[in-house]
Amino acid sequence: MSEEMKNTATPKEPTLAPKKRRRAPIVAAIVVAVLVVAGIGGWVWHETPSFCGTMCHDTMGEHLANYEGTDASGGAGLAHLHAVSSDATTCLGCHEADFESQIAELQAQMSGNYGDLTLGGRYYVDNQLCLDCHEGTYDALAETTSHLDPYNPHKQPHGQMNCNECHKGHAAQVDVCGQCHDNGGQQMQA
Repeated sequence: MSEEMKNTATPKEPTLAPKKRRRAPIVAAIVVAVLVVAGIGGWVWHETPSFCGTMCHDTMGEHLANYEGTDASGGAGLAHLHAVSSDATTCLGCHEADFESQIAELQAQMSGNYGDLTLGGRYYVDNQLCLDCHEGTYDALAETTSHLDPYNPHKQPHGQMNCNECHKGHAAQVDVCGQCHDNGGQQMQA
């Protein structure tokens, strides 16, 4: 073969690798974007009562039904009252979930060993959590409810009681004062 023929031989086909390399960052960016959007959507759903009642807490379906007002009591208690309030407080508004509790619940749901997953067990609502939304202190709450005088239960004549003694989250309210005293015919609001 002559030298001239060797130089005119057909050139080699270019490889596709450079195009694939240019697509890889685009594909990776799309995958990351989808995961970020799915993560944000999952987190937003995580904050809703429907997540609490269906995804993790199938053992707490009755509490979700009470919150929604679809249980046999028609939503007796504060949960439903908070659900329909102007600020529409969700489960996590009163039952603050720390990471440790959420991990324990995930393990319980996966194992089927529920133990004490009741709201009072893991997510006890303490007085300060109630007061954070309702006037800040007992003194301020007593002042706001001074129209109940002379039988204002928020003055706490027998010492500090837990708000949950009278104000039940997922059950009918209890007039604790009225069990021993004629409290002027006061009625629980919810």
